[in-house]
Amino acid sequence: MKNHKKILAFLITLTLMIVSIFYFSTHKTAAISASAIQKTNFLNFKTIVNIPVSKDGIEYTGMVGYGSHEGPNAFDVKGDKVYVLDNVHHRVLIYSKRDGNLIEKINIPDEQWIHGMAVDKEGKIYLFNAGTNTLIVINNGTVDISTNQELRLEPFYKFEVNDKGPFVVLSGDKMTTFFLAKDINKNKLYVAEEREGIFSSDGSVSEVKASACKASVDVNDAFEFPRWLVNEDCAYDYIGKRGFIQFWKITNDYGEWIVKLNSKTQNIEGLVKIPDGKYYFPVRDAVLEDGDIFVLLPCEKNVYVLKVDSWMTSAQYMKYTESVESKVNLIDSKNGTIQFTEETKYTVSASSITRDQIMSTAFQYNNYKWYCSKQNYDGSKAANPNLWRRPCFITSYNTYYYQVPYCWGGGHFLSEFEQKIKDGYAAGNVYTNTSSYLDGTTGVDCAGFVSKCWGMSGRWSTYDIMKYCSKISFIALQKGDALCNSGHAMLFYQKDASGNYIVYESTTGGYDRVIHRARSKSDVEGSYGAYKCPFVTN
Repeated sequence: MKNHKKILAFLITLTLMIVSIFYFSTHKTAAISASAIQKTNFLNFKTIVNIPVSKDGIEYTGMVGYGSHEGPNAFDVKGDKVYVLDNVHHRVLIYSKRDGNLIEKINIPDEQWIHGMAVDKEGKIYLFNAGTNTLIVINNGTVDISTNQELRLEPFYKFEVNDKGPFVVLSGDKMTTFFLAKDINKNKLYVAEEREGIFSSDGSVSEVKASACKASVDVNDAFEFPRWLVNEDCAYDYIGKRGFIQFWKITNDYGEWIVKLNSKTQNIEGLVKIPDGKYYFPVRDAVLEDGDIFVLLPCEKNVYVLKVDSWMTSAQYMKYTESVESKVNLIDSKNGTIQFTEETKYTVSASSITRDQIMSTAFQYNNYKWYCSKQNYDGSKAANPNLWRRPCFITSYNTYYYQVPYCWGGGHFLSEFEQKIKDGYAAGNVYTNTSSYLDGTTGVDCAGFVSKCWGMSGRWSTYDIMKYCSKISFIALQKGDALCNSGHAMLFYQKDASGNYIVYESTTGGYDRVIHRARSKSDVEGSYGAYKCPFVTN
């Protein structure tokens, strides 16, 4: 009898232990699940893919000389697959649209830095390196590469593909599309066709007049956006259409919005705000596939691909904006007098300069032609070879190149650059893990470029620009003023027809030289401050 009682007591104790373990395990799992749901629960969106920022997922590279954290620069959705570019690890990650699981990793040649990616209906992956004008086509494991550094596709805005083939869009008062093709005999990339307007992946052609708040698709669908949504300072990007319904990405004072427009009734049928918290601003971060809108959202800890799941009404939008102050109103528009310390007085070579002179100098740096010798190429005159790295666009020697190379800590006038190149100095230096300029190298870094264009004998750092220049509103920017943060500086030139910023800058990020390109409104106003050039006379 005693044995039976002992056995019964043991069974009861064992049962209680099992129940307790099950109870705590269940609640612990539920807590983790709730936390995960909270992190991926974005208003009006459904999370399709959630990629951790890690060596196994995606990583960013915060390059000195480039003002943003790059990595997931592009994405696309085709059929049941989601394609995400992972520049840092030189690969394309392919996920299932149905369950978000990783399907495949496709490697990209290590020397390539990709600025645009698109996938066609057949599943071919098109990659574009704007730094070297290189087109990479990946089809069933076969990689085809064509390049042509003699092409001048600037100011570059974005890259896409449609039934006519791959193309780039260049910014300006009038946007222009260049269709690209490969010369099989010469194995060289060339422009097959040049067309006015912005072509899209669905074959439509859009035109925007941001200053007038007007846009059109395929000429006939002209539309003026309502003033409760936009003003003259907004930016517009056509995503695609489904029947009479057009989808636009509009950036205004309240953020980035996906807008659903009925071109027949000219009514806004729905809006959705792209979530805040971007760690990087891709140019093409919204695509239309099979009637659904997908958005790439690169955050600090995770990179998400989201699908629009529901829409706000116009009334809900206006109620939202009433509760949020305009970002423009929050900008400090001080106009104080610049105070120079003894330490910075020596850097000013002239008391005044015109804006046209600033832009003329920027143009010269961007179009300067120079001859690269073996010494310029191999860096043999660099004071410490371990602290030198050749710019990526310099691929051979005894040949000519355009554009002054990026050089960490460098601030050389064009005449100085020309002489140092003749003297065998290393052409540029993109090794940025050192505190100062490396002797035996020549070129300009981001702040050095701005300093030279402003006519300064010395070189200001990005911190000097922010310290000694008046911060102004973005609306007050004029050509020759600076856009600056602690890690990067560039010269503002003008707004393009779609409301993007066209700039001149000396940058890394796959370029490694002085370039002329467009940056999105959200990128510029979300990452930089606007600073007035202190030396202008007009």
